[in-house]
Amino acid sequence: MYFTGRLFTTHSNTNVRLEHIFKIKPSQVILMSFISMIVLGTLLLMLPWSTTDHQGLHPVDALFVSTSASCVTGLTVVDVHNDLTFFGKVVMLLLIQVGGLGIMTLATLVAYSMGHRFQLQENIVLKESLNQEQQSGIVELIRCIIKYTLVIEGFFAVLLAVHFYPEFGADAIGYGIFHSISAFCNAGFDLFGNYDSLCRRNDDFFLMNCLAALIILGGIGFTVMGEIVNRRRWSRFSLHTKIVLTANVLLILIGTVLLMISEMGNPETIGNMELVKQLENTCFTSISCRTAGFNSFDLGAATQTSQMVMILLMFIGASPLSTGGGIKSTTFAIIVLSMLAVFRGRSEIVIFGRRITRQLRDQSFAIFTMGTFWVVAAGITLAIIDNEQNKFLEVVFETVSGFGTVGMGIGITKEWDIWGKLILSLTMLVGRVGIMTFMVALMEQKTTTIQYPPENIMIG
Repeated sequence: MYFTGRLFTTHSNTNVRLEHIFKIKPSQVILMSFISMIVLGTLLLMLPWSTTDHQGLHPVDALFVSTSASCVTGLTVVDVHNDLTFFGKVVMLLLIQVGGLGIMTLATLVAYSMGHRFQLQENIVLKESLNQEQQSGIVELIRCIIKYTLVIEGFFAVLLAVHFYPEFGADAIGYGIFHSISAFCNAGFDLFGNYDSLCRRNDDFFLMNCLAALIILGGIGFTVMGEIVNRRRWSRFSLHTKIVLTANVLLILIGTVLLMISEMGNPETIGNMELVKQLENTCFTSISCRTAGFNSFDLGAATQTSQMVMILLMFIGASPLSTGGGIKSTTFAIIVLSMLAVFRGRSEIVIFGRRITRQLRDQSFAIFTMGTFWVVAAGITLAIIDNEQNKFLEVVFETVSGFGTVGMGIGITKEWDIWGKLILSLTMLVGRVGIMTFMVALMEQKTTTIQYPPENIMIG
């Protein structure tokens, strides 16, 4: 769908209006908003007062870090704690917050607060940016998103600040705010330094449980959060909420069990821990590797089985209208349900007494296929650039981590050259805006009423 018109323009005394010269699709507006934010973040991180050496980040490194923060990924080529100044950390935090909520969401709130009345074209952009079917109630949804975000991040920021106070003193306030926003936005950045994430704090159950709760709340999506608050009973939940909650519980449980089986005998990860601590760390990893990126043990030392499990979880990612990436849990659920329907000889997908439309099924398979193609193409390209310096599974792990905006690294992020960082940066952008939105923004769409005669081909 194309539009020509205003985008968040205000009426001045002279009634000046900014008119678009070109026809721009809503998906292109969404893509350009993220690109603009990344460019701004890159310029700020290149400033001398962004880094402790007063040199500023190298342009490519600044672009990579800005993309990672804006796309709430967590992959980094700098030590946030040791390499960035207070100014640099604030820039990172703002990029994470705006990237997590979406720049269109915040722009809408500002425009609405200034009394702006949204036109049809603007509502179309907002509808696509929030992945909604209807245009009605968009502004109210955005207000709820901001309200839930402020309440949840504020509550856990206080809890974490109190928890950090004995160790960091007055700096605990900053630590609490940063990690609360980073976890809720599923970014995975931390201020503990030395690229260790939570490896030296994997016995701090209070911290890990707070971060896990933030990751889950940020990953289930704001519509689901709203239904839990307002409807409260399972019977009153929409089909979307039921599928999201069911899929998330199953993925967390399956991931925990598989990681536990794979790592309980590995002394380099959790093998030397007590059983309760093993369970805590594998459950946290199962939650985090869906889209957050915090890690409580050395992922590079994990077994190949565990790395494959984490790759699958990262590829699936979070849920729609959340702060996470990936193909989304609902997309994966529909694909699984479609396969079960085919195996049972059924033409329709029925779950919880409701039927999934053919259009949703086609879109799910398209997203899955396009996501797979992108990951494979980017992984092969990175493997060629890497020139077999690292194992192919490690390269794939890094690629899927970027696509799923997870940010879990196994220690090779800093080794990429300029081209490797640029490819990963593009992969993170695609994962954040969504592979469907990205492809629609680039391709021309045409509708036709012509129907061709069908003919069968052999498959399988």
